[in-house]
Amino acid sequence: MKFLNQDCSLTLREGLQELYLNNPEVAATSNRKGKTFHDHDLTHVIFGCDTSINGEIALKPWILFGTTISLSELKAYGADEDVQRLNKEGEALLGGPLLATLKIMFIFLPGFLATWLFRVRRMHQKWPHSSITPDMFDTKIADLRRTYGIRVSPVKS
Repeated sequence: MKFLNQDCSLTLREGLQELYLNNPEVAATSNRKGKTFHDHDLTHVIFGCDTSINGEIALKPWILFGTTISLSELKAYGADEDVQRLNKEGEALLGGPLLATLKIMFIFLPGFLATWLFRVRRMHQKWPHSSITPDMFDTKIADLRRTYGIRVSPVKS
């Protein structure tokens, strides 16, 4: 997907459309659930993370420390039944509760810390999680990333 690349020339709107074209189940859930889910999907686009289990885990430090998301928004999103179901599915994909915990601690936590240290902390300003303006939707992703100081992780082939 083009939005995964740092210098993506798509607009934010086009990047979201690309995410939804490649993930129709994500589009269906977001259309059913509304703004909170659309806001989350936009973070996938702006921070260049796909919707795989690895992409979801890679997105966490960006959302927690690189956006203006509020604690109440985080709690509401985490309490959603679809999010809880997806978290259980992710745990199963990682090999069950014990193996998932070990993988998170020893594989994903170092990546989380590296993203926070070398990428998120170098942002110029936080991404406005739930207050994207109409102008932002029509701005190229590469330009938005320059404005906010976002450097996505390189896409792995």
